[in-house]
Amino acid sequence: MSYDGAGLNPLFYSELSSSHLLYDIFDSHPEIAAALIKDYFGVETEQVLVSRERNYPKKGSIDIFIEFADHNKRCALLIEVKVHDYLSVSDHQISTYYNAVREDELYDDVYFIYLSQFNRKTSFDSIAKPKSLAEALRGKDLIGERFRHLSWEEIHRFLEKHKLTLNRERQLMLELHRSWVVAKNKEDLANNVVETGERSLQDYFGDAAGAIMKLVHLGDDGSEENQPKLRIDAARLGDQELNSLLDGVVLISSSNQVNKKKQYRADELTLEAAEEFLAELAGNREWRLLGFYARLFQFVQEKDYLRFYGTGTRGFSIKVEVKNKGEISLCTLYRNKLIEFSLKR
Repeated sequence: MSYDGAGLNPLFYSELSSSHLLYDIFDSHPEIAAALIKDYFGVETEQVLVSRERNYPKKGSIDIFIEFADHNKRCALLIEVKVHDYLSVSDHQISTYYNAVREDELYDDVYFIYLSQFNRKTSFDSIAKPKSLAEALRGKDLIGERFRHLSWEEIHRFLEKHKLTLNRERQLMLELHRSWVVAKNKEDLANNVVETGERSLQDYFGDAAGAIMKLVHLGDDGSEENQPKLRIDAARLGDQELNSLLDGVVLISSSNQVNKKKQYRADELTLEAAEEFLAELAGNREWRLLGFYARLFQFVQEKDYLRFYGTGTRGFSIKVEVKNKGEISLCTLYRNKLIEFSLKR
């Protein structure tokens, strides 16, 4: 039976629910946890104790914590679970958790599995790589052979071998989760395609040429990977110029070429990041910029056919679907107050 992966967001969008699914399986079937350790680390053990959300004060909580014996050695396997590689990766989280357990001096050997949507085996041709890859590389450098970066695809292949030992409810949950992960991976990769062609705003929005030319006067021409860019430093603009910048975005996004029947919804992590960005502007008393970005964010949120996306780490993007062309980037809003548009050669 097939399932609509996108329709399963209420079940699995939270990383907590995905980690609990794994915990439930390992806790109910410790022999599967033992098989995981054997398959990925070559250690055979029959003594396995599984817990979740193991807390280390001021360090955080480890999603899944497995204690096991390797002959006379007491060992621990830490599993950190991610389902939003482009949104919720924390820098140096692996080293923080690993060092916290090592400093406890309760275990002779500490192993680590970093479980995320993608890993180095994923093809990222013309796609921006998520921060999970860099975080995993740091983990590998620190922990060495006792570290594994696994994708959900690999974990589901592993669990498939043990599926028949599970009850019907857990089997169903696994099928649902796999459907959701496959759909989400496909969507996230599509949303992070790096455009390297020669097409630009002028090519897509000919009826908004006047608005585009007004934007050109607000910034500086640049180039990236042989693609001309218009970069506007919002921090250097006065009130009238910021109004013109906002008007330009509004006019371009109102082009007849935009598919206004398309419906987007910004995810909660993006909205939280936007709130943090606005709060930062307020905290720095950058009132002029606060007013501009607040109005811009409000406009994007009010127009369902605009896709507001990003973690706030580097910034945000505004995307639209062009009729008979597909989704393109309207502009990128960088954290350093630069706003970038693609230009014609």
